[in-house]
Amino acid sequence: MAANSPDYLSAVNDVIAVCKDAEEGFRGAANAVKDSALKTVFEQYSSQRARFAQQLRTTVTSLGLKAEDSSAVLGSLHRGWIVLKGALTGHSEHQILEETERGEDLSVSRYREALSQQLPTELRSMLEAQYQDVQQAHNKIKQLRDSSSK
Repeated sequence: MAANSPDYLSAVNDVIAVCKDAEEGFRGAANAVKDSALKTVFEQYSSQRARFAQQLRTTVTSLGLKAEDSSAVLGSLHRGWIVLKGALTGHSEHQILEETERGEDLSVSRYREALSQQLPTELRSMLEAQYQDVQQAHNKIKQLRDSSSK
């Protein structure tokens, strides 16, 4: 990151990275479950996070800054872990939901950290709107996990 970058850029880049990781993680979860309704939920969240990362990159670039995406390896590893865990557990939806909930805990944390920074208005508005959707996704995953059999 450039020496003259604003203090908030690192936190925003962390959000971009966690969105890419979540995109990969949800894609892996979708590939690991058999239930078509759950597969659809995971695919929708994967697409949502890809969209969020792109919106953030575009906004950061419009501010004359460089958005960095350092998540490719972690996201691929997480996706691979979920697929492996699904295979080892007989695609236990409960365990896959537990794993996706852990990932969502990290997403919520990264958004909170970014929102604790002094941000340009446009970026703050975008992060707040995305954070609400991420929090809703977290709650939905938790609800699905709680209602699934172990």
